[in-house]
Amino acid sequence: MPEHQQQLQYRDCVVIGGGPAGSAFAGIAAKHAPEASIVVLEKARFPRWRIGESTIPVANTVLRELGVYDELYNGGAIKKVGITFVWGADRVPWNADYLKIAGDGEQLGPDRTIDVLGQDLSSFSDRFEPSTMPFVGFNVERSRFDQMLLERARQFGVECREGVTVTEILRENGAVCGVRYRDDQGVEGTIATSFVLDASGLSALLTRGQRVRDPEMNNFAVYGYFSGAEWKSTLSGSRAATTIFIGSVPLGWIWYFPIGADLMSVGFVTHRRHFRDALAGRDLEQLYREALESCPEIRDLLRHATLRDDILPQQKRVGVTQDWSSWAESAVGEGWAAAGDAAVFVDPILSSGVTLALQSGYRAAYTWLTARRRPDLDARQLWQAYGDYLRGEAFSFLQLARFFYGNNRSAESWWWEAQRLLHTRGRLELAPLQAFTLATAGFFPVPRAIGLEVVAPLVGKLAAGADFSRINDDTALPVEQIALTQTLVPIGAFELAMRTEPNPKGDGLLAIYYDLICRDAELAHRIAALPSRIPPELEPVVRWMQAPILVSELVERAVTLLVTQGRPEERVRQVCLELVRRAVIKGLARLENRQLER
Repeated sequence: MPEHQQQLQYRDCVVIGGGPAGSAFAGIAAKHAPEASIVVLEKARFPRWRIGESTIPVANTVLRELGVYDELYNGGAIKKVGITFVWGADRVPWNADYLKIAGDGEQLGPDRTIDVLGQDLSSFSDRFEPSTMPFVGFNVERSRFDQMLLERARQFGVECREGVTVTEILRENGAVCGVRYRDDQGVEGTIATSFVLDASGLSALLTRGQRVRDPEMNNFAVYGYFSGAEWKSTLSGSRAATTIFIGSVPLGWIWYFPIGADLMSVGFVTHRRHFRDALAGRDLEQLYREALESCPEIRDLLRHATLRDDILPQQKRVGVTQDWSSWAESAVGEGWAAAGDAAVFVDPILSSGVTLALQSGYRAAYTWLTARRRPDLDARQLWQAYGDYLRGEAFSFLQLARFFYGNNRSAESWWWEAQRLLHTRGRLELAPLQAFTLATAGFFPVPRAIGLEVVAPLVGKLAAGADFSRINDDTALPVEQIALTQTLVPIGAFELAMRTEPNPKGDGLLAIYYDLICRDAELAHRIAALPSRIPPELEPVVRWMQAPILVSELVERAVTLLVTQGRPEERVRQVCLELVRRAVIKGLARLENRQLER
């Protein structure tokens, strides 16, 4: 076949999709491995429109790594310092102010930071030290934001091809080994590679047909963009920063927030069954305007506004998208991984889409770099750890979104659910509003932004010199309250598995540790709870915990196993009880005051 029609190439890595997940992966991978050949294949030509226009503060680590945070902060985006919810019949607003978590009121600056734990562990030494993160999110116009990220990847040396569609995934002995493509000029080609990142969004090229869909989280979003709309919230009367406004209406909820000085993103979300009924006998724009009119908090803000026809594709004034929460049964495989919506898509009620895309691209890049530089590590375990991380983050959002829709529009119930999911110790004094703020900032199911006392120090090593007195026992379950006569009962199957966190040195490598992991989707939101470094020698002990067992029997088995390996008996007993405590606090097991029947 002539060369202009068929080209054969090789690249170290092929990224399908140039959105936030793909660009974050490619840029970070190239930044730390400039010798690697990385190509991004993006079917559109930028700039192009996309929905999903707000980040939450946990994304800032990725934006800083890419070197775009300062540009966004200094005028490249609208600064977001919280969310305002009006949810329920009484129309009383609840404001989630990100800045007030740190007790700083309305102070705002590019270095506004707060201690953050659990997401990016800053140290794996015996002395645990928290990392810091700027506590501001961004409202972005995706056409500009996505182009910024793709251009940043180019600056790092990534080959970014626009107008290129991947037409086939190539496999050899079950492993992905390349892709075939066709560009918008009709040129076709094949790229052989040892790794493909699927960041193709809901096209989900590598996970198509293998996705789980949540039947209750099947919503439609109808949206448009206005000029001349008034801002719902400002910072001390100025437009230096704003919040997102979300308000319930009879058939769903409304979002309302600026993505530009004179560009308001406004959407209406309703369940699929309501959407079909409501659309009967009226056109899409009529349905949209009636929904906005039903929200008293914003109807007057739009009185003199103009609905734009130059933002959406094909000069549409109103668009519609199906927001059906779904996730890949597995986000990793031989020679490939998925990131962003291709891995998981969660309902937009908590503004998680762009943030999950950035986080997953970032974590996938660190995983790829570590597998490349550390051949002594098991690459399958590394990628499984990536998949576990992604499931934990995604199901945390999903768990809260499910409750949000299922709580009969009761704001008070929401706050108490947020507290239950956020707290690792029952005596922690945290107001309902603060718990809600942490939830909407993305720090859950356990809080990662309010101090060491919440996320206890990592479990000490069994190796000589480990200081077990550093374990924080001021939680809902002090070790002293665990009775040897109690029975440990697993709630779901769990195991001791490799876990990873980006190295705080920022060198592109992952720090490796082992922790308790649950494969059950209904418990996946507990994966991030109370991150612990558990010695891999305890793997047999964890296996014994998979069936009801007396605590005394578990401890004696552990002593028999580990003392013969030269471990001090008293230390083994301490570690075993601490392991029980961790499993219970993580929600993976419970203690019962009963004897087992023999």
